[in-house]
Amino acid sequence: MKRYALLFVGALLLGVALVGLGRIRHAEPKQAPAAAVPVTRDVAIEIGPGGIEPSPVAVPKGARVLLRVANRTARPVRFGLAGYQERLDVMTLEPGQEGRGEFVADRPGEDFAWLVDGSPRGRLQVTGSHLMEGHE
Repeated sequence: MKRYALLFVGALLLGVALVGLGRIRHAEPKQAPAAAVPVTRDVAIEIGPGGIEPSPVAVPKGARVLLRVANRTARPVRFGLAGYQERLDVMTLEPGQEGRGEFVADRPGEDFAWLVDGSPRGRLQVTGSHLMEGHE
């Protein structure tokens, strides 16, 4: 009977010790991963008679793009970016006028078209993986 009592007391003490260790470990503050500072890219393009220069334009995925567009044609044009229509408003630019826009390039790919009057005249490339970080 003494053996069972000692075994019971030993198991009870071991259980209390393990619960205590578990609480201490869970009480340690977890460090949040460092937030990546977004990269900012100034992009200047010109709409000319032959299309958009420079083309293609490449920016890293996740970059905050500060866009400046100059119309160097002799007529008004409508300018937009296919694939980012909800983030970059279509601009109507008079001859010689410059427009500005801003968007986050978070969709990787090589075939985002700069649109002039609804037709592709140049390309934007968003470089980087389409996979989420930590996933393969």
